[in-house]
Order: sequence, then C-alpha cells, then structure tokens
Amino acid sequence: MLSEERRRVLIRIVTWALRLAAGAAFVVSGCAKMIDPYGFTLKIGEYLSVWHLDSIVAPGWVLFAACGISVAEFLTGFNLAVGSLRRFTVWTAAAIMAVMLPLSVYIAVANPVEHCGCFGDLWVISNAATLLKNLALTAAVAWLAIFNTREPGLYAPWSQWIQITVATAYIIVVGAAGYFEQPLLDFRQYPAGRTLVSADDGSDIVFLYEKDGVKAEFTADDLPDESEGWVYVDRIASVKEAGLAGAFAIVDDDGYDVTDEVIGATPEQLLLLIPDTRAAGISGTYVANELNEYVTSRHGGDAFVAVTGATAAERAEWLDLSMADYPLYSAETTAIRELARGKMAVVYLRGDTVMWKRNIASVNPDILASDGATLADLDPRGPERFRRYTMIFAGLELLLLIISVSASVMRKK
Repeated sequence: MLSEERRRVLIRIVTWALRLAAGAAFVVSGCAKMIDPYGFTLKIGEYLSVWHLDSIVAPGWVLFAACGISVAEFLTGFNLAVGSLRRFTVWTAAAIMAVMLPLSVYIAVANPVEHCGCFGDLWVISNAATLLKNLALTAAVAWLAIFNTREPGLYAPWSQWIQITVATAYIIVVGAAGYFEQPLLDFRQYPAGRTLVSADDGSDIVFLYEKDGVKAEFTADDLPDESEGWVYVDRIASVKEAGLAGAFAIVDDDGYDVTDEVIGATPEQLLLLIPDTRAAGISGTYVANELNEYVTSRHGGDAFVAVTGATAAERAEWLDLSMADYPLYSAETTAIRELARGKMAVVYLRGDTVMWKRNIASVNPDILASDGATLADLDPRGPERFRRYTMIFAGLELLLLIISVSASVMRKK
C-alpha cells in the first residue's frame, strides 16, 4: 500500500510524463501539417471526396480548416507540455480527441483513404496504427482531465499569454511560408538535392500486348508468352507508378514517355508545374514568361519546360491564354503535387537534381535583372529559415521562462 506522499509523487510523475508525451504528439502533428498547409488541404480533400462533399465545400474553407486544425493542435500540445492554461488546454485536447478518435475508428474499419494524414508527410502510419495512437492519446487526456489542474505549469499565470502569443506567431509564420512559397521542410520524395529521375531498372515500364483483339498491359517481370498468341504492340510509361514510386514521368501529346529527353536536357532547367490549369488561372503567367525568357536565352529552348495534369484541350487553351512559347507536357497530377506544392510552382534543376522549388507567385523575376544574378539567388532556403525561426521561437520562450521563474522566486522572498 502506497503512502499518501508516495502516491502524490507518483501522480505528479505520471501527470508530467503524460503532459510531455501527449503534448509532443499534438505539437508534432500540428507543426508537420502547418509546415505544409497545401498538402493538408489535399488530404482533407480526399476525405471530402469520399463523402461526396468536395463539390460543396469551397477551397477557401478547406484551407481555413486545415490551418485552424494545425494551429489548434500545435498550441494545445505546447500548452499541455508546459502546463499552461491547465483546465482550458486539457478540455481543448479532449474536444480534439472527441472528433479524431471516432474518425480513426471509421478509417480503420472502412479504409476510405490510404492513410489518415495525422502527421502530414513527416510520418505516414497505417490506419490501424492511427487508431492505436488515438486510443493512447485519449487515455492520456482522460488522466489529465482529472489530474492536470493539480500540478503547476512551468510559466507563471501572468506570462502564459505572452508564451502563447509567441507560439502562435511562430506557427503562423511557418505556415505562411509553407503556403505562399513552399514548405520550409520537404518531407516528400523529391526534396532539394534529390535526383528527380530514378535509375531505369525497367520496373516502371509497361508493355502493351494484344491477343484476339484484346489489349493488356504487362510489366517487365510479367511478360506474356508470345507462343500463346500475344503480340507486342507498344512500350508505355506507367505514369502513376513512376510518379508515386520513385521516378517523375513526363509524357508528350502522343502518350510517350519523354522523361529522359526532357529532364536534364540542359545544364540548368526550370520546370513549371501546373497540376490543374483551371485552378491556376493566368495571374502567374507573366512571371513564368519572364523566367522562360531568362533561362532560354542562356541555355536554349529546352531549359524551360511546363508540366501539367490537364487534358489536351485544357493544355491548348492554356498555351493560348498564357501566350506561352515553352513546351507543355503532361504528368500524373498526384506526381506533380508531390514534386512541388501550389497551384503553379517552379522547380530549378541542375542536370536532373532538384536544387530548389517555390510557388511562382513568390518569385520576383527582377532579382535576375541584377548584374551577376543567377537562378540560385531565387532559392527560398527553407530548412535554413526553419532552423532560424525555431531558434528564435525557442530562445524567446526560454527567456520568458527565465523571467517568469525569476519573478516568482523574487515574489516569494
């Protein structure tokens, strides 16, 4: 039988451990999604599509929900971890779990989406693992609902609103950079420094055969026996497999894979990515045309290439409206969005290696008008800025904590 003193110590230890564990889960979840708000809107769009609500909910509301959820999770987690607003925070966490736990049960049973997206692209876990995670989080929040108010937090009450304001400013700055430029940290398969086209081992090539008037596709590892009447017709690229499993595939108007001919055709190259020409509009075409003129004047016509997920008719309309004289190819829309975020983005390649990427609305082409300016000068330097923002955030919070604790000590004296 534990003594009353040992029981209090045990409760204190468990409470702080659960504060830190649950807080860390909320912080990582909220921050990972806020780093890439555009990506989170795509995940919400998947849910809305499954529920047949995608045509009802306006994109602006989806973005608002994505940012609101991310900020709420981050602030809830941070306040849990440091013990601020103890009653309000734990009930906010309970409200979040009241939505997330039933949702995780639904996706674990019905499997409507490939993964929940709870940690963005930072950490992709299965739907079953998501359910287990949310069960553990709900149990932690239930404990904290009872014991959280019994343990003081790190910050004095007078300083908690300052601490929360600093945290809010930090996560909003991170999210704004991620939406208007590109995510400061790229958790997807094509970050800066990664080769865009993987080694050709034949795994992404699909061969078209015909037998008795019926056409079928086969991979290199599963070719049919021609003695059985199968006749070779053509070789095509599996755009979906290439786009999602390690190689960015580009096809021409005839449906042929021209990735090898397009990517790395010049020492320096800009890819203009337009997942949906209807959503992109023509507001960014001036900058695109300016970049096209700059890079092609130095490296030739293949140095600026546009890639879209649009149909042939939409591509023709785009070329007409944008007054573009650059080549326009096709790629799988999901692969385009995997490479770079935004309705219209530009990717800078050296050879076939990604050097930087950014939303075209954030590009200032006047920078290139300066003497000695290069395409490298347009690099948004996301990881470097994320480290700087995080160090400023942590430094301010630590300074506030020192002031808060010092003031409490002085008051007691």
